[in-house]
Amino acid sequence: MPTASPPREPLVPTINFSMVCPGVYRSGYPAKKNYSFLCALRLRSILYLCPEDYAESNLKFCEENGIHVLRFPTEGNKEPFCDISEPLMHRILSAICDTRNLPLLIHCNKGKHRTGTVVACLRHLQGWSLVSIFEEYKRFASDKARVGDQQYVELYHPIVKITAPFVASWVTVTPRVTLVTSDRELVEAEAAQLGYSLLAPDKCLKKNSSGAAKPSANTAATGPGSTSVAAAPAAAGSCPTTAALTSSPSAPGPKQQQTQPSAFAAPMSAGNGSHSTSPSTAATAAAAVVVAGLGEET
Repeated sequence: MPTASPPREPLVPTINFSMVCPGVYRSGYPAKKNYSFLCALRLRSILYLCPEDYAESNLKFCEENGIHVLRFPTEGNKEPFCDISEPLMHRILSAICDTRNLPLLIHCNKGKHRTGTVVACLRHLQGWSLVSIFEEYKRFASDKARVGDQQYVELYHPIVKITAPFVASWVTVTPRVTLVTSDRELVEAEAAQLGYSLLAPDKCLKKNSSGAAKPSANTAATGPGSTSVAAAPAAAGSCPTTAALTSSPSAPGPKQQQTQPSAFAAPMSAGNGSHSTSPSTAATAAAAVVVAGLGEET
């Protein structure tokens, strides 16, 4: 007589488990009782969002099953607003959209706030309305929904590094999304976005006859609503920009200096040789420091 097969181990999903897109899942922290369920998903990657070290048992499970752990330590958007850095979010979304990492599980501790914020930013990239994004976020966070998370998502403008052959089929390119193909372009786009937000770009734009703002001749716009704008070189008396950080030097104009100053050097005020302490100059120096940090990551 044929022998009875051993009873199959029940599949126990991880807490707050759900499918986000084809090949992308979300949940809370996996436990040993969830391992059989995770095996059934045939995961290629796990995207871990907590700053704490990954559990040894989980690392062993991943090693035994050929699962690559992508670690992006985040503190979350806690009160007072301690935001996830935008460059980090750009890299998280870039990893999620790369088919070489799929199937992929995104998780934090409970699968509510950090995971919810990442998924909400992904929905932003897909072109969802804010009403739909926040409805999904609240479905998982329930009464623990954070205003900081929702504010972060509302103000977030995606910059995603995508290599053409490996773009997930569900990625929707909208005018608000900046696509790049290399680490250098990613850093340059982030620098332009940072400079655009710090240096009051409305003062550096010209008004057309209808009163709408339009870029100056030296400003490279990337599309309607885009946040990645290459700033125009600063002429005498104009608003300073971060062009020196995001583009190669051009031939000096009649009013430009022959040598370009260091991005970290404060401009000298005319007449007395003292350093300028205007708010715009301080913002430029701050942008330069942050951009330098971004360059080191890549």
